[in-house]
Amino acid sequence: MADPLSSLIRPDRGPSLPSLDRFAPPPPVNLVVAEIEARSRPGDVVIDLHGRGGWIARAAIGRLRRAYVHESTALTRLAAEVVLRPPDLRHFDAAVNALAAQPRGEVGLRQALNELFASRCATCERTVVVDEFIWDGDAPAPFRKIYRCPACRDQVGGGEGRSVPVDEADRERAQSAPADTAARAALRDRLPIQHGGEALVDEILDLWTPRTLVSIEAILSRLEQDLRAAPIEAALRLALLHVLLPASRLNSYPGRLAALRIVGGHVRPPGDRQWRERNPWLLFEDG
Repeated sequence: MADPLSSLIRPDRGPSLPSLDRFAPPPPVNLVVAEIEARSRPGDVVIDLHGRGGWIARAAIGRLRRAYVHESTALTRLAAEVVLRPPDLRHFDAAVNALAAQPRGEVGLRQALNELFASRCATCERTVVVDEFIWDGDAPAPFRKIYRCPACRDQVGGGEGRSVPVDEADRERAQSAPADTAARAALRDRLPIQHGGEALVDEILDLWTPRTLVSIEAILSRLEQDLRAAPIEAALRLALLHVLLPASRLNSYPGRLAALRIVGGHVRPPGDRQWRERNPWLLFEDG
């Protein structure tokens, strides 16, 4: 069976995981292989004491060496699980579908989270799931929505994508989003708090809207409750990592995704005023 990561292999760099590219980019494969060939022989042990995702070990094993890797962070440890032991795509797909079907209230998790971003098509009035809402600064509600409507594509023609102003129902839904008190408290407990830095934690959580915090906490809690094989668990957690920045205020509109900057113990606001609130579940599936 083909390697599930083969579609992500770059000839000059090797496999790429977009969520980690800025944090732990894969090294150039040709240089790694050249170093391994020059300094070892088949059967030797290649030791990497500062692992950044298992790339060195993958290259070493591919050249008939053994490898010992000490990953430098928990995130790169997850990446190493996927890089060195890629899960069967059929099993991974089944795990995602099982997660989506887990009960949340009276419906499954996918449906419950997508309902937070439900709207109506401005053309055909059918119910749609919004990909992203566009906000202007600290306004109480978004002013634009972007979604895909297959019905309009089939009946009216053109592409699926639609970008239209929000309606009154969208504004009411945004302002009456479910309280994020429990989700916020659960996520707050996961963040390290230094003495005198309590405000920083709240500023970080304020980067997401209440319904986005509810969605992130719901996915995370389901990931922790179910038992899965280590590579599949790692891949699902990396998919959740793919949600965090794109779903936050750091995702400017129509600009690029900014990095989180902390100056003087406080979050530095992004330079762009308008920002994109992307659907967390759709981001999770994309990740």
